[in-house]
Amino acid sequence: MSAFELTVKEAATLINVLESCLSDLSTERVKTDNKAWHAELKEREALLGGILNRLKSVS
Repeated sequence: MSAFELTVKEAATLINVLESCLSDLSTERVKTDNKAWHAELKEREALLGGILNRLKSVS
């Protein structure tokens, strides 16, 4: 696993971007009737949500 450091400003910006992206993914997932696309969006939400939680825990 790779690791890198972020400045406080970089971390805050990344948190904002991830929160916005998660909101958009959720909206898109709810609106789709395509089961495969729905599952992919749900998987992305889980992945990005995990990254967001880890980032918030170290910020």
